[in-house]
Amino acid sequence: MLVVLFFGVLACEKVIDIPLNEADRKFVIEAVCYDRVGESKVLISMSGSVYEESVFEKINTAIVTVTDKDGMVTVFTEDGTLAGVYSNPTFVTEPNQVYDLKVVIGEDVFTAQSVTKTLVPFNTVTYEKGPSSPFIQTDKDSIYTVSFVYTDNAADENFYRVKVSKNGELSSALYLLDDKLFNGEDYAQPLFSNSFSDGDTVFVELLNMDKANFTYFTSKETGSDGNSTPANPVSNIDGGALGYFGAYLTDTLTVILPQ
Repeated sequence: MLVVLFFGVLACEKVIDIPLNEADRKFVIEAVCYDRVGESKVLISMSGSVYEESVFEKINTAIVTVTDKDGMVTVFTEDGTLAGVYSNPTFVTEPNQVYDLKVVIGEDVFTAQSVTKTLVPFNTVTYEKGPSSPFIQTDKDSIYTVSFVYTDNAADENFYRVKVSKNGELSSALYLLDDKLFNGEDYAQPLFSNSFSDGDTVFVELLNMDKANFTYFTSKETGSDGNSTPANPVSNIDGGALGYFGAYLTDTLTVILPQ
């Protein structure tokens, strides 16, 4: 692929051919498996070149399987409605399992592993109305602060992500936690990056994840590979693809704030 640049000086014109580095293009695999029927998906695409960062070619020729520690193989197929999206209508994750992902695209083979432990559920979600915070953009004088509470499982090394939606719209905020400082204890935290108003419907989801997924999302949040240098998030996929594979146990709660 070539880019042709024209430089005009008076009536003179010079054409320069610059070869683009297609080697920088990589497969991108985003595989998420949940304990809820119909929600496990594997998204496969090809990243754009440096000159086409927003272009992601969907890959619809992959062979995708997920195998558990007992040898049960589940095939994920593209259903034809969304290019590059592979799913299985009955697959759900279970506690204390090991899942191996395998993606074959032509001669390229990509593998990853994700582990589940014991589900840690929410205890409750609380809310309190008070003055608006200078750290949150809002035109209201008062807002609701919503907090989540759960009890960490002392028997496991736990890693969590909390996702939040307001009135059906998923927030981009990343709430990532581990249990280094509160192993086996009750833990409460406000959703400090979100503001809520009278009558809002708040949906929160607690994802129990493994360390590899926690590392991926923390490196995504910091934009670093752990060496203080800008980099792609730390992937748990072997074979050279970007992205991640996560097998999650989840709990959800919904609260409708008073009018």
